[in-house]
Amino acid sequence: MGDLIVGLDIGTSKVCTIIGEGDKNGELHIIGIGYYPCKGVKKGVIVDIDETAYSIKKSVEQAERMANQKVSSVYLKIYGGLTTIYKNNGVVAVSREDKEISKQDVERVLQAAKIIAIPSDKEIIDVIPLEYIVDGYGEIKDPVGMAGIRLEVNAAVVTGSVTAIQNIEKCVKKAGLEVEGIIVGPLATSEAVLLRDEKELGAALIDVGAGVTDISVFKYGNLIYSSMIAVGGGHITNDLSIGLKISFEEAENIKKRYGTLEKVPEEKLEPIKITNLAGRGNVTTNVNEIADIIEARVSELLMLVYDRLEEVKVLEDIVTNVVITGGGISFLKGNIELAQRIFNRNVRIGSPQNIGVSTPIYSAGVGVVKYVYKNKRFMYNVQSSDKKEKKSSKLVDKIKELFSDFWA
Repeated sequence: MGDLIVGLDIGTSKVCTIIGEGDKNGELHIIGIGYYPCKGVKKGVIVDIDETAYSIKKSVEQAERMANQKVSSVYLKIYGGLTTIYKNNGVVAVSREDKEISKQDVERVLQAAKIIAIPSDKEIIDVIPLEYIVDGYGEIKDPVGMAGIRLEVNAAVVTGSVTAIQNIEKCVKKAGLEVEGIIVGPLATSEAVLLRDEKELGAALIDVGAGVTDISVFKYGNLIYSSMIAVGGGHITNDLSIGLKISFEEAENIKKRYGTLEKVPEEKLEPIKITNLAGRGNVTTNVNEIADIIEARVSELLMLVYDRLEEVKVLEDIVTNVVITGGGISFLKGNIELAQRIFNRNVRIGSPQNIGVSTPIYSAGVGVVKYVYKNKRFMYNVQSSDKKEKKSSKLVDKIKELFSDFWA
């Protein structure tokens, strides 16, 4: 059996657990899936630790039974909108006498890239190498084994809210698990649903959940923009509940069964009877009335995304596709046509291609597993060493550590 990688996607309406395992040929296989409702998260933020921990535990148990494996640690997804990415560089002298670059040299240069001033309410959760430079020669993806005197890295330093990270870690630990690492949502999801050409040439990824929508843009293979809006599929359900005067649960069922933005001719309309909010009698509606309510909210959501992208001037960077994923609106008929009119670009629905999880609701969870599997040999001990350094993370200590690389 290979090493297990467990991805955890804690969303506003559900907790999704994905267990992946690599084989001897280097192929990743999804061997466990867990899915359990969650009511402890609002707009991407933990509001009830006990409720969320319970949902995590149940979701992980489902995945464990399917995989016939015991899980002790997980990798978490954090919403891109809750993170900030800074560009920084690091430089160290190659330590070995024969001047061959080792894994330890790479770890040291990534640690050097972490020396950056950040607000007190933020903490570094990841350092993503964009390119390594050996003695002035750049665009190197993996310098281990190369010869050189000076090793540099241009990196993306990812920071997140201390409070948000601590609360999500508390939920995981309360569920009896350890946090192996934290992965930025758009980076993870892109591994599951974006094509290589899309990431290189320029694409937007819109991950619509129940309570929030993560917006990201990729170009030249890198994440160049990320933000979040507090609108998601749950708002559609709420609109249906108010508009049709039915319970939220009944509205969710109506959305899943009749969810569409497409109208049908009047002569083909059939009445749909649903229980009213008081629980007595029925409410009569039809597909067109449902479509009107859904279209209004989806149109608003997509316009908010468009305005955000226009505001930060990244629309011109989207030269391939706008990719919509997540369980918020992906399954609604007619959403692609509406999005194409709003963005004036090609639009497609993004889903993982792995058997058993080829639906947008699993995009983030599968993406976490794929991201870790793909980048594990480049991740080294940067995230784990962060935990060891928390007690001595003063800037002066880090500067002394950096200079010792040259004067040791």
